[in-house]
Amino acid sequence: MKKVHGLLVSSIMVVSMLAGCGSNVSKPSEGTDTPPPSPDNSVNASPESDGVYPENGLPKDEKVTLKVGFWEAGSGRAWMDFAVKKFTEKYPNVTFDIMASPALETILEPKIAAGDDNDMFDLFFPRFSGAGQRERMVATGKVEPLDDLWNRELPGEPGKTLRSVISDDAYESAATLSYTSILPVAGFTAGLFFDQKLFDEKGWNKSPATWDEFVGLLDQIKADGVIPITFPGVYAGYLTDYVFNTLQFGLAKSEGKLDEYIQNFRSYTGPQFTTPENKEAWNRIFDFGKKGYFPAGVAALNHTQSQMQVLQHKAALVSTGDWVGNEMKDATPEGFTWGFMAVPATNDADQTIFVNSGVGDFGFMIWKNKPDLNKKWAKEFLISLYDFEIQTTIASDAGAYPARLDFGDDPARTAKLQPAQSAVMDYSSKHNVQYISYRRNFGLTSTESGAADKMLSELITAVATGKKDPAPVLEEAEKLKQAAIAKDRPKP
Repeated sequence: MKKVHGLLVSSIMVVSMLAGCGSNVSKPSEGTDTPPPSPDNSVNASPESDGVYPENGLPKDEKVTLKVGFWEAGSGRAWMDFAVKKFTEKYPNVTFDIMASPALETILEPKIAAGDDNDMFDLFFPRFSGAGQRERMVATGKVEPLDDLWNRELPGEPGKTLRSVISDDAYESAATLSYTSILPVAGFTAGLFFDQKLFDEKGWNKSPATWDEFVGLLDQIKADGVIPITFPGVYAGYLTDYVFNTLQFGLAKSEGKLDEYIQNFRSYTGPQFTTPENKEAWNRIFDFGKKGYFPAGVAALNHTQSQMQVLQHKAALVSTGDWVGNEMKDATPEGFTWGFMAVPATNDADQTIFVNSGVGDFGFMIWKNKPDLNKKWAKEFLISLYDFEIQTTIASDAGAYPARLDFGDDPARTAKLQPAQSAVMDYSSKHNVQYISYRRNFGLTSTESGAADKMLSELITAVATGKKDPAPVLEEAEKLKQAAIAKDRPKP
């Protein structure tokens, strides 16, 4: 179980936010040999004054209120409320003013634009409406560096630093943009989720090992009068990011050039949208669209509506993340059990199947222009989130993978994972799975990059309904992306 979680929570944390399981799970090839920083335990030295907390040297008698922007999405906020309760019981001089919203970007972005440091959140989830905004904030120095926290000892665990319990991929993802701007508190995996009971009743293949087996499954589902795959057209990236964008890595792996492909992907060293592997992935979506594998009205569906189609057995598979069980728990009928599958890229039954795994977004940023005392207490709160009790709550209440690599050392903790996460682990035990994050080694902030991403986002539903050949748009978007790369690549 330790091996299962160490790879599942970590392998992309390779991420997850995060990693894999089973004896046949392969490790990512892009791991780093960077050793953990040497511990600096000076912050834990016990000060002589009774007016400060001995573990961190912060004053007991100065009251501080931390304003928090919390993204209350599918993971809910029960884990956050628990973490705040535990923290304020230990530090009663600290209070929290939490603004929670599933559309946090509509609150966060106006605050950032206004530039009022007093009104701005002290710490917040990096929830933005468009690509590149996090990178721009880091580049302009608007968020507090968190590099010093890697060397911190975890509360109540002498000698164990934060860096020592975080995967290489998660560390690299957090520290990519010139300094650490966010800490990986938890993560996710994504792919196609379904009702195992329905699949059993219909005799559908719950674990296709090859591309042809997967296509055959979709043909059978469609013949039985059920929509094969649904996704939220309102957030169309669910289809590409969570499912079909993994195919390019599987195809590259089958051709013996995965390392080269990942290097290009991470560091923008060549074509991004017009590689043969990426064009093939888009062509497969187009082919599925022409065959009617997706809902006719998919462009109008949001994420919960598409997930409800699976709960109601109108669709067989939904492209989403493993938070789906938590997000839809109030609507899930009795007897429904979430299953999971990824998409095999080739017809080799022993191929490596890539699964999207997210690291770096489930956590908090700290606003730079806040009083030093507020920032110090905000950092204390971030460190407190790695407490095993809180990490377990993240698993059981949020339906997310805890960030700590050693979370699975105790089977009782692993048992707290929700069914959707357990389904991912079960799938990984049956296939040669490699978790892949979409992290980059630097960010693109030029307008050309945003324009290219917008073109592709608007292309998805048109391709998935069989109405538009993706090739011309990929070529046009590639020109814009390359212009952005030339502008934004860090100077030697």
